[in-house]
Amino acid sequence: MNPMNVREQNKAIVRRAIEAGWNPANLAVIDELYAAGFIFHQESGEAVRGLDFFKTWIATIHGAFPDIRYQIEAMYAEGDKVATRYTVRGTHQGDFRGLPATGRSFDLSGHLIHRVVDGKKTEGWGIWDTLGLMIQLGVIPPVRLGSGAPPPDTAANIAATRRLFEALSSRDPEVLPTAIDELMIPEFVTHGDALFPLVYGRDALRQAIPRFKAAFPDATATIQRIFAEGHKVMVHVQVSGTHDGEWMGVPTTGRRMNWTASSIIRFNSAGKMAERWVIEDEIGVLQQLGRIPRFQGQGG
Repeated sequence: MNPMNVREQNKAIVRRAIEAGWNPANLAVIDELYAAGFIFHQESGEAVRGLDFFKTWIATIHGAFPDIRYQIEAMYAEGDKVATRYTVRGTHQGDFRGLPATGRSFDLSGHLIHRVVDGKKTEGWGIWDTLGLMIQLGVIPPVRLGSGAPPPDTAANIAATRRLFEALSSRDPEVLPTAIDELMIPEFVTHGDALFPLVYGRDALRQAIPRFKAAFPDATATIQRIFAEGHKVMVHVQVSGTHDGEWMGVPTTGRRMNWTASSIIRFNSAGKMAERWVIEDEIGVLQQLGRIPRFQGQGG
């Protein structure tokens, strides 16, 4: 089996253990996916061996928090190891380590690393935000180190987003690269669609500009909807331009083209763009270029 398949298989094992084992407290799934000599390294650094401890922990946690649910947020794998970032939520309805039920709910994060060998978990390292748990259950008062990050300036973030799309519409070849340099961090990440699935770095984005501008020199991006919540700005635009250069393997057609694009842009605490998720109507572009036909029953 190639390394990619092994990594995905190991991720699937860890995912199933959480979703089909931990969440419903199904000990049969634990027996299926964990080695009998499973070693778990606790938050304290102490290691325990065997499944009895782990099964007792599952019973304890479900007794205290009957509605507890772990939600996987991200998974990463290398060799025989799988790292998992998760969110865990629940309501304190039973005794937990001597603490009577408070009726309070919690919402926490945690990290796990597992070693998977021959389809079984053999070793694990785990930590979750137990301080946050105690604070949310009212056991101890909130504890803070420093004042934390300042609240996001949503108006400034919206203004920066508007500047980016205004720069995209400029015919001055220096305006858009300058805006990208000033608005984005160097490690800016774009999560795209089928055409550009993932682009790492501000420089990689800058390198794509000349090709797009050569294909659509008069391209404009008109914002149709824009708003912000927290550190993210949501923006939907209408892109228009004349096809005056090769694009997607199609030579110049001279056609006037229109398509839409939607982006979610995350700003860091310094007000710089750090990450973007974008989807464009690439299939509409291909149809307007004449590369593929319109589908039966397609609207518009």
